[in-house]
Amino acid sequence: MILGVVSLVVLALVVFMTINVTVSVQQKIRLQNYADAKAFSMAVMEARALNYFAYSNRAIASSYVSMANVHAYVSEATMLTDLRFSGALVMQTIAAEELAQCFCGWVPCRPQHCLHAGEAEINVAGLFIDAFGGKIAKKVQAVDRSARSVTDALNRHIQALNLSQKAVHGGVMVALGKGSFGSLKEDNMSKAASVTSDPMTLSAQNIVQWTQAFETNDQKKRRILAENVNATRQDFAWNRTNSLIATPVLFARLSDLVKAESLWVGPKGTWIIEQFPGGVSGRTGVVAAGNFPGQSGATAIITRDVAANVEGKSMTSFDHGLLGGTWRHGVGGAPLPMLGPIGVARITTGASQAHASGLFSLTGNPHTGASHSNPELAMERFMEFNIGDSFPFNQPAVFATATTDGRVNEFGIRGPYEIAKDGTGTVRFTNVGNSDASLTLTNNSPTKAFSKAQVYYHRMGDWSDYPNLFNPYWRAKLHPVTTRELATTLTIVDSNAAIVVGGASAIPGSGGKGVNVQ
Repeated sequence: MILGVVSLVVLALVVFMTINVTVSVQQKIRLQNYADAKAFSMAVMEARALNYFAYSNRAIASSYVSMANVHAYVSEATMLTDLRFSGALVMQTIAAEELAQCFCGWVPCRPQHCLHAGEAEINVAGLFIDAFGGKIAKKVQAVDRSARSVTDALNRHIQALNLSQKAVHGGVMVALGKGSFGSLKEDNMSKAASVTSDPMTLSAQNIVQWTQAFETNDQKKRRILAENVNATRQDFAWNRTNSLIATPVLFARLSDLVKAESLWVGPKGTWIIEQFPGGVSGRTGVVAAGNFPGQSGATAIITRDVAANVEGKSMTSFDHGLLGGTWRHGVGGAPLPMLGPIGVARITTGASQAHASGLFSLTGNPHTGASHSNPELAMERFMEFNIGDSFPFNQPAVFATATTDGRVNEFGIRGPYEIAKDGTGTVRFTNVGNSDASLTLTNNSPTKAFSKAQVYYHRMGDWSDYPNLFNPYWRAKLHPVTTRELATTLTIVDSNAAIVVGGASAIPGSGGKGVNVQ
C-alpha cells in the first residue's frame, strides 16, 4: 500500500509536470507568434512609408519638371520681344542688299530697288522704335505674373508634400519608440498582462536602423533630384519631333508677329526661326542642353555646379536661335535672343538684380537668357535613400522581443495543477531523509521570444535595380539574425540567447549567415 501511494504521488507529479510543460510550450508558441507579428508589422509599416516616399518623391520631381516647363515657355514667349530688334537687323541687311541692286556702278539703274531700300529703312526705323517701346514686353510681363503664380503654387505643393513626408517619417519613429504595435499584444496574448514590450535599448536600435536609411547630405540630395528633373523634363514643343513641318505650323503668323504694331511698308515678307542647341555660359560645371539628347532651345535646367555650392539651387533657362527673313529681293538673318537676360527671369521666385537693372532694362524687354539662374530653389526637400556599400546596404531591419511568465495562460491566470503554494513551480519534500528533496514541475525562468524582420527593395524581374526612393518596390519579410547583429542587437535582449545563436551559426551547413532565434 505504501509503495502504491508513493507511485500514485509520483504519477500525479508527472501528470502535473506534463500539463505544465504543455502550457509553457503553448505560451512560448503564442509569444513567438506575437514577436514575429510585431516585427513583421513594424517592417510592413516602414515599407509602406518608404513606398509613400517613392510616390511623393515622384510628385515632387514632377512639380519641379512643371516649374521648369513654365519657366521655359515664358522664356520662349519673351524671346518674341527680341523679334523687333532682330527683325530690324535683318531688314537693315536687306536694305543694304536692295541698295546694292539699285546701282550700276555709280548710276541708279534699277530705281525700284532704290525704292525698296527706302521702304526697308522705314521698316528698320519702325522695328527699332517698336523694340524700344516695349509694347510686347508689357504683355509678356502680364503672362509672367501668371507664370509666377503657377510656380509659387507648385512650390507650395512641393513644400506640403515634403511636410507630409516628414510627418510619416516621424510617425514611424514614434511607433518604433513605443516598443509595442497597436493591439497586437491583446490579439496574440489575450489577457496575459505579464507580457513585456521591447526594452528601450532595442527600440533605440530600431530607430537607428530607420534613421540611417535616409540621406542627410543636402548637397547630394539636390544633385540627385536635379539629375532626375533634368533627365525627365519634356522637350519643348518646337523641338520634340525635329520635324520640318513643326516650325511653319507653330509660326504660321510669324510675319505678323515681326511687324505687329510697327511702322511698316511693303509686303510682310517670309520669316522663320531656326533654333539650335546652346549651352549655359558663365558657370563652370553647369549642364548644357547638349548633354541631354533632343533638348535644344527653350529649355530650363537645374544647375549642377558643385564648386560654387549652388548645385540644385538654381534653374537656368535659355533659348538660342536664328531669325531669318526674305523681303522683296533680299535675305538676312540675326541671332535670337538679342536683349536677354532681362526681367522675366524672376518668374521662378528669383530675385537677381542683374535682371532688373543695367543697360538692357531701358528697353523694358524682359527675357530669360543663357546667363539667368534662379538662386532660390530648395531641391533638398524630399526623402532620399542612403544606400550603403555592403549588405544589407542600409536597408532597415526591425527587431522585436517579448517576455512573459510561461506558467500563466492566455487568460492571465495560473492553472489549478500548480500545487506549489509559494508559486515557484517547485515541490519540496522535507524530513524524508538526510536532506530535503525537491521536484521542479515547470520552468521558473521567464519565457522569451525574439524576432527580426527585414525591409528590402525588390523590383520584380529586375534585380539590378538598386534600392531607391523613387520606385515603390519596398517589401517586408521575417529574416534570420546575422552574426553581425549578435553583439549589437541580440545581446541587448538576452546575452544567453546571443551565445546560443552565435554557436548555432557555426553549425556545418548553416553558411555562417545566422539562424532564427526561435
